[in-house]
Amino acid sequence: MDVKQVKDFIVMNKLTWIMLLLLFTNQGCKDNNLNNQDFFTPIQVYLNINLSLPSYAPLTIPQGFVYEPGGNKGIIIYRTIYNEYVAFDRTCPNNPTEACSYISMDSTSSFYRCGQYDPYWKACCNSKFDPATATPIEGAARRALKQYFVRQEGNILFVTNIQ
Repeated sequence: MDVKQVKDFIVMNKLTWIMLLLLFTNQGCKDNNLNNQDFFTPIQVYLNINLSLPSYAPLTIPQGFVYEPGGNKGIIIYRTIYNEYVAFDRTCPNNPTEACSYISMDSTSSFYRCGQYDPYWKACCNSKFDPATATPIEGAARRALKQYFVRQEGNILFVTNIQ
């Protein structure tokens, strides 16, 4: 082997090692995106909401909401300004196992926030979420709230975790 062949061999050997290193490094990061993982406990949700009942009167107006038992830490059902109904789990996705990690409607009804009124506001992670889409708009949370499916038939809303 002459000197040129040895240099070419060394360069090719280095390139091969770099390519292998990049290949294995990317394999470990393949599914680390939290938005692709559902870390909430899988719970069966099936609610029937009769909008004719007085306890659901807030849902007859835009930006009205009610809290319902179910889901992981409860469910919030909200009527958007477009007269559509949405339902989200009340567990904050930032630290779902924290005891304080509840989603509550802000007193202005313009966003959800992480914490509870008991009887005064007690913040948890200070994240805020859009009430119609549940996407984070401020704070530590980086993913939206867990959403449930809502179907309306007459005066009855069906809230489920399956479509």
